[in-house]
Amino acid sequence: MNTPTTKRFLVTAGGTRERIDRVRDWGNVFTGNTGYGIARALSTVGCVDLVTSNRDHQRELAGAGAADALRAVPFTSHGDLRQSLATLMATQRYDAVFMTAAVSDYGPERAYQVIDRKPDPAERGRELWVVKDAHAGKVKSTFDEIAILGRKTVKIVDLFRGEWGYRGMLVKFKLEVGIDREALIRIGQASRLASGADYLVANTLDMVEGPNAGAYLLSDGDEEWVARGDLAERLKVLASSGGPLSRRP
Repeated sequence: MNTPTTKRFLVTAGGTRERIDRVRDWGNVFTGNTGYGIARALSTVGCVDLVTSNRDHQRELAGAGAADALRAVPFTSHGDLRQSLATLMATQRYDAVFMTAAVSDYGPERAYQVIDRKPDPAERGRELWVVKDAHAGKVKSTFDEIAILGRKTVKIVDLFRGEWGYRGMLVKFKLEVGIDREALIRIGQASRLASGADYLVANTLDMVEGPNAGAYLLSDGDEEWVARGDLAERLKVLASSGGPLSRRP
């Protein structure tokens, strides 16, 4: 039962999918299993709102009648996720937030037929394109080449410290590709500070699977290697102990 002294946690999981047209979308490969595992672990020490795109996890929780300890809130797109989180942040008080969801950095704005493209002799690496609007409810399959214009989306994790005024424990997640340990930690710490996060879980695609799978848990002046199988319990310990106190009123 949720009492005034019960800790409450927010976990996002899965990935966003953005509409290209009415029958196609783009997204990412992430399933939400990491966030689900974290939510399960946290539900042993408090109440958890799991905002997830994974329909299997949604059905599992609904079918189990997952009472007060763990409930699922569904989302599909960046807009869905942002709206759901805005509502939750306005109506709930969370002791810790875990932003594991893989959120699209760009949203499809329009589709174009590529008429011509050629190198720009004035600048290496730049191309000159001629395109024609091809946007439709279903983009035609008769074009040799198309281009999808993607517009940068709002970084939802940055809204916690900004628009939503959240001052509890914030854990950000960041995945990189093709960089070494030193670069991962440097980029991760910069990302953590940019979002005002207390912790950041950083890994590369090569660290996701296999016998040595894991991630670096970054905080102020510290880095800790955590094996993948231990991550949920490690974060549960941090959350149940209260985490950093510097931002708490």
